[in-house]
Amino acid sequence: MNALALIIGFLGGVATPLGWYGAYVFLLVAACCLGIFFRRKTAPYLLVSICMFGAFLGVCRIESARDELPAAYVSLLETPVSLEGKVIADPDIRETNVRLTILVAVGEERAKVLAVAPLFPEVHYGEVIRVTGTLTRPEPFDTDSGRTFRYDSFLAKDGIYLLMQNAALEVVSPRSGVLDEIRGFFSDVKFIGIDSLAVALPEPQASLASGLVLGGKQGLGNELLDDFIVTGLVHIVVLSGYNVMIVAEAVFRLFTLFAKRYAALMAAVVIAAFVLTAGAGAASIRAGIMAGVALFARASNRTYDAFRALMAAAVLMLIANPFLLVDDPGFQLSFVATLGLIFGTPILEKRLSTIRPTFLREIMASTIAAQISVLPLLLYQNGLLSLIALPANVIVLPVVPLAMAFSAIAGLAGFLVPAVATIVGLPAYALLALIIVLVEASAALPLAAVTVPAFPFFVVVIAYAVLGWGVWRLYPKAT
Repeated sequence: MNALALIIGFLGGVATPLGWYGAYVFLLVAACCLGIFFRRKTAPYLLVSICMFGAFLGVCRIESARDELPAAYVSLLETPVSLEGKVIADPDIRETNVRLTILVAVGEERAKVLAVAPLFPEVHYGEVIRVTGTLTRPEPFDTDSGRTFRYDSFLAKDGIYLLMQNAALEVVSPRSGVLDEIRGFFSDVKFIGIDSLAVALPEPQASLASGLVLGGKQGLGNELLDDFIVTGLVHIVVLSGYNVMIVAEAVFRLFTLFAKRYAALMAAVVIAAFVLTAGAGAASIRAGIMAGVALFARASNRTYDAFRALMAAAVLMLIANPFLLVDDPGFQLSFVATLGLIFGTPILEKRLSTIRPTFLREIMASTIAAQISVLPLLLYQNGLLSLIALPANVIVLPVVPLAMAFSAIAGLAGFLVPAVATIVGLPAYALLALIIVLVEASAALPLAAVTVPAFPFFVVVIAYAVLGWGVWRLYPKAT
């Protein structure tokens, strides 16, 4: 309970923009409550003191991480410049361009630039390139649903304060250094895998396969991608925690023949490599950490507590980057969806006990739990209420593990034996085509999704308070 109070306080401190004065207030309240506890020996005062101290730590962490655009770059804004720097993230390849995160230097001042450039020449992680164009600051923009997307904050969470649209680029030198070579290796594996899938499968099946297995979705096209969004199935395309957990479960079973310690070590290496290859997004990192905790529990004969693992993953990620909590929609949705799975699935499984077979009941319970848990936040973020998300997820999700497995086989064939890759990829093609047909048919239904007008954030808080109260009342009865 004390640890939970500390974590809740830390999360609250990270999410509360009170500045250093707020941190001192939290510390003062923590000290006062601790003093009262020592005098009266009343447990609630200790919990409040621990929670307030956690909030103090959370505010300190986010305030110490705040940064701004270095002064040397301010004078370069809105003027044509030519900058040289290193690519420090996987190239984000889209249909018509590529987005590159580059660490550049002007004098002794370093800054990150997001450059939007042509697809060619090809650029790889760790290479030194020269980009030419006009530097601007990222700005918020209005979405079709009447929301404002804080694009500047979204990029700032990764320390990016500069944007260069329509950049011309030139590769200056290949990557060098041990760390860059290691990280670049995993990045290269990802794009080799995407190319291998393109050999074995036609479009858009190849792009869907790369989304399921490697997190690359550049060939899906805007129309099909919109269909995945409308049906509430976009999470399978962007390599969410769901995909990582499928891989983790497969790895667990693969290494069960080995001694527990060796199996846990090998499985941890495979999962870490998979997360790195997929680009190490927030949702996949969260799932990877939770899988690592599960491996440790198995190896040490300890009980695995999914909620504790989730909180440990969240705290570790926020210590590394506290801005994820407020400015990364992917982290937010992944976190609340996992909470829904942990606490909502047992409640719903009990109420769906008449459904047979068991695996269908489990899929329905977990799908409903995840959909309900993300709904308030999702409506606040994009205003899209999918009326067919639940049946679409129930129908499609059972196919995903098989589609991932056969897609991986097809990609391997495309790399090793391109001549017969198309034949080897037939099972993957059939499963992927089935997913696409189901998604397109679901999205084409009348009133498949409706747009909800924008509403203030306190409505989200109230919604989750009601959900939390319901879980608190029902969860003990389901376990």
